[in-house]
Amino acid sequence: MRNYKLFALICSSILLVLCSLQACQGNNKPKPIKYGSEQCAHCKMTITDARFGTQLQTKKGRVFNFDDVQCMIAFVKGNSVKKEEIAVYYLPDYVSHKLVPAEGAYYLKSEALKSPMRGNVAVFEKRVELDKVKAEIGGTVMTWNDLWK
Repeated sequence: MRNYKLFALICSSILLVLCSLQACQGNNKPKPIKYGSEQCAHCKMTITDARFGTQLQTKKGRVFNFDDVQCMIAFVKGNSVKKEEIAVYYLPDYVSHKLVPAEGAYYLKSEALKSPMRGNVAVFEKRVELDKVKAEIGGTVMTWNDLWK
């Protein structure tokens, strides 16, 4: 009986540690943004346009949504959350509206885009899609790092 209790205690402890490690890793998949009802974490305006709504997730799993990439950048630059605490940035593909990781995406800045906070930046998962939109409306191709300058 004593060996059984010890075995059960050890198994429970191992299971608890494994579950804790899994929880700490976070899911890091984009969470749906509730367009039309959710507020921007920075400017508090209602997030309405799926072409521009962005999201950041912290390493602890907190999710912050924004109505424009400029709000997200201002939020981070204002130290509302420290850069080293951020696990991932998600931005919407301009064509599909699917949230994609900021790293590896393609960026187009154009006054013709008219984003909510006038950041006027569209994000593309595929370069070919950026080139199509740029041919129609013009603009400047940018990188993720360019947006932070």
